[in-house]
Amino acid sequence: MQTPGEVPRVQMSAITKHYGSIASLRGVDLLLQPGEVLGLVGDNGADKSTLTKILSGAELPTSGRIA
Repeated sequence: MQTPGEVPRVQMSAITKHYGSIASLRGVDLLLQPGEVLGLVGDNGADKSTLTKILSGAELPTSGRIA
């Protein structure tokens, strides 16, 4: 929960990632506050690694905003 004046640690809005004509991520939004822990779960091939690479800066999203 965000308290007044607290700045989010990570904020992603409308993140998409395309590899050619294949849409890997579509419209991902994420708000992570200081002290929060995030668990990322999903089936094989669900693009958890792609999202992690974008979060770490190892890959750029096709569109969207990261702050």
